[in-house]
Amino acid sequence: MFFHSISGHLPLFSAPPPTSSLRCISKRTLRLLPVLTVLGTIVWYLTLQKLHSPESAPNTKLPPLYQEYRDREDSLPHYDLEAPYPNGRHAKYLLIGNHQQGVGWGNVLQEVFLNAFLAYNIKRSFVFYNYEWSMESNFSMYNDHLIPSTIPLSALLSGPLVGELMHPPGVPRAISVNHFRKICSNRTVLPGDEIRALLQGEKPSQILASAVQKLGAMEDRCIEIPRGTWQIWNYLVFGSKDVLELWPALKRSPMIMQFGWSPLIHSAFDSNRKLFEPWSLLSPFFGGTREPSTSLQPIPGLLAVHLRRGDFSNHCEGLGLWSSDFNGFNKFDELPDKFQVPPGGAWGENTPENMETYRRRCYPSIPQIVEKVLDVRRKIPGLARLYIMTNGDRAWLVELTGALQRGPEKWNFISSSRDLTVTWEQKFVAHALDMYVAQRAHAFIGNGWSSLTSNTVMLRMGGKHNPNTTFFW
Repeated sequence: MFFHSISGHLPLFSAPPPTSSLRCISKRTLRLLPVLTVLGTIVWYLTLQKLHSPESAPNTKLPPLYQEYRDREDSLPHYDLEAPYPNGRHAKYLLIGNHQQGVGWGNVLQEVFLNAFLAYNIKRSFVFYNYEWSMESNFSMYNDHLIPSTIPLSALLSGPLVGELMHPPGVPRAISVNHFRKICSNRTVLPGDEIRALLQGEKPSQILASAVQKLGAMEDRCIEIPRGTWQIWNYLVFGSKDVLELWPALKRSPMIMQFGWSPLIHSAFDSNRKLFEPWSLLSPFFGGTREPSTSLQPIPGLLAVHLRRGDFSNHCEGLGLWSSDFNGFNKFDELPDKFQVPPGGAWGENTPENMETYRRRCYPSIPQIVEKVLDVRRKIPGLARLYIMTNGDRAWLVELTGALQRGPEKWNFISSSRDLTVTWEQKFVAHALDMYVAQRAHAFIGNGWSSLTSNTVMLRMGGKHNPNTTFFW
C-alpha cells in the first residue's frame, strides 16, 4: 500500500513504451517490470530522504553522538535490584518528562536543578534526561551548522544530578531516562495540570509545597509527568525574585553542595588553562578533579565577563519594551549591582530614556563595556587577566580587545571563547566550559537577563565567592 501510493503519484515512467519496443522485451522481463518499478521507487524515496537529511550535508563532519556517555548512564551500579537501601528494589522514581526542549543550556540547567530538588524533597530518585534540542533525528541545524539533537547530561555534568553518590544518604540516586523506561513499564502518568490544580498561589515556595503534597502522598513506584502538560517550573518562576525563597534549602541540598562538571568539561578546561591562569599556577593534569565545583578555589586575578551578542540585540529590545526585570537568581540581596525596573513603561512600549537603560545593561556598547570593566578593576585589586565569554564575531572582539588594552592599566592577558582549543566532543558543550570558568573566576560581570549568567551567579553564591565580586552590566 505504501509503495503503491508513492508509485501511483510519482510514476517512474511517463508513458508506456512503444509497441515495437515491447516486442523486443522477453515475457520474463515483462513479468519483472512491476517488481523493478517498486524497487526503483524505494531507491528514489530513500535517496530523496538522504538528500534532505542534515546527516547528508556535503563536506560536513557529523557532530558526536556521545554514545560512551549514554552507555555509562544506562549501566550505573545502583541499578542492580540487590543494591542496598535506598536504591535497587527499594527505590521510587520521578520522571518530569515535560522538561524544556529547544532552548539554551542555561534555561535547561536551571530547570534541572529544581526538578532534581523536587525529587529530593519527596525522597524519590530523580530521572535525569538529555539536553534536548530536538527529538526528530540525531542531528539538527542551528545557525546553518549541524549540532547534536540531544546531548547526554553526563557529558556536561557530574554529581548527584547524573546518578553519582549523594550525601547524606536516605534518598535514592538518580537514574537515566532509558533505565526508567526499561524498569517502569507500568508507570503512573500524572499530568502536570493535576499539580497546578492544587496551587494556592504562584510563588515558587507554594508550587514546591503543592508538588510535594501531591507526589509525596503517592505510593506508586514509577511516576511520570508527561510531555505536553503544565510545567511545574515555568519561565515566570525563573524570572521572579520569589525563586530565591527556595535558596536556603536548595543551597544545602546535594544539587548544589555536590554539583560538579563532567570530566569532559574538566579536560577542556585543562587544555585551555593558559587562557585563564598565570603560568606560575599551571601544573600537570591528572584527569580532572572530582571535588565538587562549588568547593573549588577561585582562579586568582581572573575577571570573566559574559557578553551576549547575536540574538540578544533584538531580545534586549523586547525586554525593554516590556519593562522586564532581572532573572530571579540574579537578584540576590547581597550582590552589589542592583536593577530596578524604571517607571514610565506601558503595555509593550517604553520611553527612550528607559530603552537606553536596557540597552546599556543588556547589550552594552564597547565604550560602556570598557567603562564597567575599569570600574570593577578599581574595586577588586589584583585583576590582571580577562576572559570574555561571548558569541560575538571576531571583528567585534578585535575592536573590543583593542579598546580594553588602551585603558590606563594594561591587562596581562585577554582571551575569549573564540580562543578555546577544543576537541570535537568538547566543541558542542563549550558553553558549559564558559560557565565553569565564570563560576571560578576571581570576579565576574554578567548579563542580568541571561540564564547562563544566573546559573553562574547561583553557583558562585553556593561556593567560596564573596558576593561583592559578582557584578552585572
